[in-house]
Amino acid sequence: MSERLIYATPAWIKAMHGILADLVEEHRGAFPDADFTMCEIITDVPPDGSTAVLAAHITGQGVTFSQDEIEADVVVRGDHAAMLPAARLNRRTATPEQAAAQAAHSLEMAKAGRVSVRGDMRKAPKGLLRVLGEMHDRLAEITA
Repeated sequence: MSERLIYATPAWIKAMHGILADLVEEHRGAFPDADFTMCEIITDVPPDGSTAVLAAHITGQGVTFSQDEIEADVVVRGDHAAMLPAARLNRRTATPEQAAAQAAHSLEMAKAGRVSVRGDMRKAPKGLLRVLGEMHDRLAEITA
């Protein structure tokens, strides 16, 4: 089993960058005309309550990363504790009960104003959506 990393810490972000860069390189032929940006802002990250910004611009040529908040096709903002259950959920291996519990948690966190999503993931080509799903599941496997 891989080393477990705390969600949104520098080590976790480094792992995320590596996984996404490798997957984009491997599958970019499935989305040659992609031009998609994402930005995730996570507040109250342990151990010091810092804010992590995960921004990526993905094209058919590759991916570039930023730790600065950007205007993006999709922006997710929330606190660490509210977002952690979703980060840990491996969608490939989750039971229907686990998936339902996560959906209920996400709705509760959105209603409480602890997580917000602006934009539309459907702007990303289907091949890129598959890559992002695979990245998420690989990260879920190592998220402490």
